[in-house]
Amino acid sequence: MLPNEEEFPPLYSTSATRQTVVLKVFLLGCFAVVLAMLLAGVVFSFWIKEVSIRMLTMGIAAPVLCGLIWMAVASYRSGKPKYTRAEVNAEGLHQYGEGVPVLSLRYEALSTNSSGGVYDVLWTDLGYSETNPDLYVFIKNESGAVQLQAVQFRIFLVPNGNALLAHFVRGIMRFRPDLKIDPKVLSRYRIT
Repeated sequence: MLPNEEEFPPLYSTSATRQTVVLKVFLLGCFAVVLAMLLAGVVFSFWIKEVSIRMLTMGIAAPVLCGLIWMAVASYRSGKPKYTRAEVNAEGLHQYGEGVPVLSLRYEALSTNSSGGVYDVLWTDLGYSETNPDLYVFIKNESGAVQLQAVQFRIFLVPNGNALLAHFVRGIMRFRPDLKIDPKVLSRYRIT
């Protein structure tokens, strides 16, 4: 171990099993209620005597019901990788899961801003949304081109996500002092 690694202890994500279960049960309950209401609308439309109202009810409820069922089946079959924990250590940010490859954003992969900007680590919304800014870094991809990448978690819930990102920024300051960090990043994560 290098001396710098000893001074930079790893930080792990905290478990959010209870919150994840509660949120998934709530969302599944909402989905079931909407599905039941649409199904009731389809069944109720058979009791309506006026043909135009029956067709309108069927014309709205049936396609939406089919779309919701298709979305549920497609998301169940998608088999997206499920990441369950994260770690920030002396090498970078790593995300782990069972049976999925480790996602790593290593300090050595970070690059300087090639687009002529002042900072290499940014806190911005990139013009997409005023309410959802993110932490961005520049990395080199496989072809050697430098591109902007958001530092995001693939985990469903990360209770200590801000602490992990702050630790990642501290790691950039320690292991990549050549990179310029936007003061917005430092104030966002309360780093002095």
